[in-house]
Amino acid sequence: MTEKMSVSRRKGLAALGLALGVTLLGAGVAPSAHATASAASGSRSTTDLAATSYSVTIVNNSAIDDENAIVFQQQPTQPSDVHSLAWLSKMCHAGTSVTFSWTVDYNFVWGQTGTLKPGVNYDAGQIIPADLDTANTVPLSYIDGGFKFGAPTSGAASGSLIINQDDTVPGPDSSDQGSVGIGMSGAGTFVVATKPDTGVQFEITPTYWLAFGSYTAGTVVSEDILTKPYQLQFPDGATKAIATFDGKNWTVKYGG
Repeated sequence: MTEKMSVSRRKGLAALGLALGVTLLGAGVAPSAHATASAASGSRSTTDLAATSYSVTIVNNSAIDDENAIVFQQQPTQPSDVHSLAWLSKMCHAGTSVTFSWTVDYNFVWGQTGTLKPGVNYDAGQIIPADLDTANTVPLSYIDGGFKFGAPTSGAASGSLIINQDDTVPGPDSSDQGSVGIGMSGAGTFVVATKPDTGVQFEITPTYWLAFGSYTAGTVVSEDILTKPYQLQFPDGATKAIATFDGKNWTVKYGG
């Protein structure tokens, strides 16, 4: 399954994404990062993707007996302030297998933790559905000591998700700084630290990666300390995968 994601940040709350690579109206546009995935089904509509269920069964034929099987999403040129989360994670002892299933439906997320580094959980506080066409922009405020999303609207260009943080949102100079981002199938995938009066725009399609590691779901991952990360690439028409790890290499079989 081929998808792509780029991220931009900008001051103010009135920008629109104009093109892949994210050209935004308004001042203070940060450089965007571009991720090019190499899987199939890029020609499918977002409606078709959301209606399709995917799964991967991870088979542990290695001697690893104390780590989780993990699925995470990544950008090949990911900015240092955009953090991938352990999206799906389960203990997978030697000689056992686990299965993860999901649909390509997106969500907005925020968390209580603003100091984001590998092994730290972003501490999910709210997860609400998003839609790339009809509910792709959401405001974030900090009210009475807590973050809160407003109602999503269709303010972004189709295929983008935007989070508009207002001037009440705590930033890096505050102990109340949190994190905000996007997810898929009800769990977080990418987050950035909050910053007041700043919009964060994601133009998305994910690349999926498999690995073994000690991370639980929702924690920030570092590819450097994962065991043998491997990119999962669904061929066009495939919705299921069986991925076997022998301690050195992955062998993946795809099916419909």
